[in-house]
Amino acid sequence: MVERRFEVGQAIYVRGNPNRHLYFVIDGVIKSYKDYGEHKEAIVTLLEKGNVFGEPTLRLEDVHSDSAEAAAACRVTLVGKEALAQHVQRDPRCALALIVAYTQWVQRNARAMERLIPRDIRPRLAASLLELADRLGEPTEGGVAIGVRLIHQTLADMAVSSRVGVSKEMAHFRREGLIETRGKGRIVLLDKLSLEEIARNQVV
Repeated sequence: MVERRFEVGQAIYVRGNPNRHLYFVIDGVIKSYKDYGEHKEAIVTLLEKGNVFGEPTLRLEDVHSDSAEAAAACRVTLVGKEALAQHVQRDPRCALALIVAYTQWVQRNARAMERLIPRDIRPRLAASLLELADRLGEPTEGGVAIGVRLIHQTLADMAVSSRVGVSKEMAHFRREGLIETRGKGRIVLLDKLSLEEIARNQVV
């Protein structure tokens, strides 16, 4: 078991790397993403303190199917899967904790797929904002603030769209009173119910 620190943008692992560890977020925020096309990526999820990431298996012969990097300065504990497998045999509580972690992994990926189904940017972006508010939201005056500073390129990677398209739609959301920006990159959701309705109205 080893604890490591990562700076913003620093890779933790990339797709195709050997799958030797499970990773535990001690502090900060991690970005899990998949590459597609040329120099493009789709964010699967952002993970905050207390989450587990990496491949949901104890098999050592697998490789990573996605990539992960620090979305903010963070501390991550790496636990070797071989040692973890031995510990599971000795302590059933550890096995239960892994089942819970793997269930969360499946749910995150399922939610990412649902987010990417609509063809139109509007419901995809609304779903991305709601997911971030659900995972990283902090109650604030008048709404829910997303607890990590975001640039439009990050939202574009979550919604699998262009930065220009996201910037235009974010401007629409602000004019409609659905969101507002407080400070640099601080997004506050003012009307979650309307955003949920937009996310449900998927154009397929």
